[in-house]
Amino acid sequence: MHPGYVAIFAFDQSANHTSYAKDALIASKMNLSSGGKQPKMRNTIMCDGTFQSMVLPNGEPKGMKLILEERGLWVPGLVRMCNECKKEKNNDHVGCCAFKILSLEPDFMAQKTLLQEIVEQAGHKIIFYPKYHCELNFIESFLGSAKQYSRQNCNYSWESCL
Repeated sequence: MHPGYVAIFAFDQSANHTSYAKDALIASKMNLSSGGKQPKMRNTIMCDGTFQSMVLPNGEPKGMKLILEERGLWVPGLVRMCNECKKEKNNDHVGCCAFKILSLEPDFMAQKTLLQEIVEQAGHKIIFYPKYHCELNFIESFLGSAKQYSRQNCNYSWESCL
C-alpha cells in the first residue's frame, strides 16, 4: 500500500480481535498428560534460552506435566487446574496447579494474539483500546456523529432515504 511506512492499527477488545492462533502457547488448552484432544502448540524458547519442542517424536502434543518436568518445575501431586483458577479468582497463588505454573512462564505470558502476530509480522504496529472505555475508541465517536446527523436530517421514511 505505502512501501516504507509503518501503519498503526487500533482495535477494540472484541473476542475476534483477542483470539489466538491454533498453535499458540495457551496453558488452558493443554491436558495434564500428553496426547489427547489438545492442540499441537508451536515450539518455544524457555526463559534460559533453551529450545523446547511442544510435540513428542511421534507427533502427539506434550502435556503440562512433561513440559513442566522438562523445565524443572514439576511438583508431584499437582493437579491440572485448581478450583480457584477455574473460577479465575486465583491471582495470589503461584504454585497451586500445573496451569498456573505454566501460564506464568515468560514464553506463555508473552503469547500474542493472532491479530498482533499478523500486523507485527507485516512490519506495522498495533494497539488495543482499553476495555469499557468507549470514549477512547474513534469508531464510537464517528458512529455517534453519524447517528446525530441521521436524527437531525432524516424523517425515517423510505422516501427520504432515496
